[in-house]
Amino acid sequence: MLMKVLVVDDTNTDRLLLKLHLTKLDYEVIEASNGQEAIDQFMAHSQDLDLILMDVQMPKMNGFEAVKAIREIQEIKKQEWLPIIFLSASAEESDVEEGILVGGDDYLIKPISQKVLSAKMLAMQRIADMRRRLAESILVLEELASTDHLTGVANRRAFEVMLEREMTFTRQYGKPLACAIFDLDKFKAVNDTFGHDAGDAVLVDIVERIKSILGESGIIGRLGGEEFGIILPNICEEDAPSAFERYRCIVEEKPVIHKGRNISITTSIGVASFKGGREQKQTLLKRADEALYEAKDTGRNKVIYHQ
Repeated sequence: MLMKVLVVDDTNTDRLLLKLHLTKLDYEVIEASNGQEAIDQFMAHSQDLDLILMDVQMPKMNGFEAVKAIREIQEIKKQEWLPIIFLSASAEESDVEEGILVGGDDYLIKPISQKVLSAKMLAMQRIADMRRRLAESILVLEELASTDHLTGVANRRAFEVMLEREMTFTRQYGKPLACAIFDLDKFKAVNDTFGHDAGDAVLVDIVERIKSILGESGIIGRLGGEEFGIILPNICEEDAPSAFERYRCIVEEKPVIHKGRNISITTSIGVASFKGGREQKQTLLKRADEALYEAKDTGRNKVIYHQ
């Protein structure tokens, strides 16, 4: 992958020579002519920037000050470490020490030979490649940690995080949401009669049915076993009952076919609305759970809605 480098130098000739050399080496180069411009360019490209080459002696804001500011921004935003190499005509030990202390990773003395710069860039390329692989691994791990392995929807932890987020939006903008908990009626009998592989097939099939009519803003998660949650943002009280009735109907309307056998399934759904205020996530979930138990206790295969 093409490596993106920010070159910061107030001397146009030095900056142009660096750019020409790096371009020949197949790097993408963006430029800044002083410390403040360097900060601005970093802010604009921080998500895909791989390296900064920072001159030290510059007017208004020198390289040390600029790097210190960049490291503070990274810390506040919890961004990954970005390699920075200082370029300076000064070979004083105190300057080299200061450069490392303010957040630099290396310090090169001007004039810089093309061979030395090429070697340093190769080392930085290795670091950039490692950073990308690490970032990709982290994304995979985060997805595994937040996804139910069987159905592919959010697991309980991720579902509750998303519910908290949607409740915050409701408090800010006043648009109500509905939260439901549903489970599949007499699901134990499915496992006992048809086997656990059939039970898994039923769970996957039912989730796909509901996702097919859930809409882009709707959220579904597996809370455990055969129990699931649904969040419908921006839905008024008048529309919520009929929306969840659709989900009940799509579960009941046809059997799940597994290895040539028909498995009939129904679901009980408990729904609670949230219009803002101080109610917390666990209280809202408890109200939805109480509505679910009411649906089960009064005959199953129905929707109970608690405002």
